Amino acid sequence: MTTAGVRWAVLVVAAVGFAGLMNAPASGADDDKKNPLREELLKLNSVTGEDAQRDKLLALVKDKEKAKKLVAEAGKMLKESKGKENPFNFNGGMMVARLAHFNKQYDVAEPFYAYLVESATKLKSGSKMVQAYDGLIDLYWDSKKYALASETCKNFLDDMGPEEYEQHKPFVMERLVQTTAKEGKFDDALRLADLLVESGKESAWYFLQTKGWVLREQGKLPAAIEAYLSSLDKIDANPALKGEVRDRFKDRTRYILTGLYVDNKEIDKAARNLQTLIKRNPDNATYKNDLGFIWADNDMNLEESEKLIKEAIDLDKKEKEKLKKDGKLDEVKPNAAYLDSLGWVLFKQKKYKEALIPLKEAAADDEEGSHLEIWDHVADCHMALGQKKEAIAAWQKALDMEDLSKRDADRRTKIIAKLKAEGVEAKMPPKKPKKD
Repeated sequence: MTTAGVRWAVLVVAAVGFAGLMNAPASGADDDKKNPLREELLKLNSVTGEDAQRDKLLALVKDKEKAKKLVAEAGKMLKESKGKENPFNFNGGMMVARLAHFNKQYDVAEPFYAYLVESATKLKSGSKMVQAYDGLIDLYWDSKKYALASETCKNFLDDMGPEEYEQHKPFVMERLVQTTAKEGKFDDALRLADLLVESGKESAWYFLQTKGWVLREQGKLPAAIEAYLSSLDKIDANPALKGEVRDRFKDRTRYILTGLYVDNKEIDKAARNLQTLIKRNPDNATYKNDLGFIWADNDMNLEESEKLIKEAIDLDKKEKEKLKKDGKLDEVKPNAAYLDSLGWVLFKQKKYKEALIPLKEAAADDEEGSHLEIWDHVADCHMALGQKKEAIAAWQKALDMEDLSKRDADRRTKIIAKLKAEGVEAKMPPKKPKKD
C-alpha cells in the first residue's frame, strides 16, 4: 500500500492562476532574444489565467531535461539581475519557482520564492503574499530544511498585511506546529497546537487533527488516535458543517485513523474503517486497494483481498481513461501502488511466478515505483523463487530509496537484516549533507 509523493505533481496540475500581474516589464535585452531558453522563459511573464498557466506548466514538465535547463537558465538570469531590473514579473517568477520546485532544483526555487515574497510584500497584495510565502514554506519542508521553514512561518505571523493575509495566519500557525515538530521540539509544537484548538469552537475539529498529527510524529499513537476520534465527534456536532461537506471531512478523518490503527497494530479497527468508507464510496479505488493490502499484509481474507485490489486497478483504469478522453491526461498506465498490492496478495498466496509480474511492473515505474517497500517485495518474491542473486540486487536497490515514513525506516532495518542473513553486507547510500 505504497503512496507516491504526488503532492507537487498535483500542485503543477492545479497550478495557481493570478488575477493580475505586477507592472514590472520583462527584459528586452538583445542577449535574451538570442538565447532560445531565455526567450521562452520571458514569455512566461505574459501567460495569464489559471487554465493557461496550468497547461503551460504541464507542457514544460513533460520534457524533463528541457525543464531542468530552463530552470538553470532562469537561475542565471535572476543572479545577473541583482542591482538591475528583474526580468521576471510576479506571474513569470511564480511559474519558474513552481517548475524549479517540482524538478527539485531547490537552489533555484529558493531565491525565486524569496524574490516573490519581497515583491508581494512591497505591493501589499494579500493574495500574492500568501502564494509566495506558502511556496517558500513548502520548499523548505520538501527539502527538509525545517528550521528555515519555522523561521519563515514566524516571519509571516509577525508581519501585518491585508485582510486575505491576516485570514491565512491560522493555517501558517498550523505549518509552524508541523515544522516545529519536525525539528523535534514536540512540547513546543503541542503547546501551539493546543492554542489553535482553543482559538475557536468552530475550528477546534480541524486543529485537533493538527495535534493528532504531532502526536503521531512523536510516536504517541494511542494519544494521536484519541485526538482524531475527538475531531470526528466535533465534526458531527459542528452546525457549520453540513451535508456533503461534513461527510467529506468525516471520510478524510476515518481514512487517517485507518493508517493510525495499522501503525498501532489494530488491524480489525483499520479494516472496519475502510469497510465503512467503501460502503459510502463504492467507486473509490484507494479505499479498496488499502483494505485489500492491509488484509493481505496480515495474512487475512486473501481471496477477498485479491478481488478488492483487482477492482481498485479496474476503477483506476476507468478513471484515467476518462481523464485522457477529456484531454486531462496523456497516458493511461496502472497505479504502481495498486500493482504492488496485487503482487503482494499473490505472493501471500504462494503464487510467486504470478506475483513477480505486477511487482516488477510496479518497480519499473520511474516516478511511482521508486519506493523502498516495492523493491523489498520484489526481493522477497525473487528469494521465494530461489533467485538469490536477483533478490540481493533488489534489496540493495531498495536501500537506495528515500524513507518516506517511519514505516520505511523500520523496513530499512529489516532489509539490512535480510541481507546479513544471506551473508551480504548492505551497501548504504552516501549520507546527504545536513539540511539546516
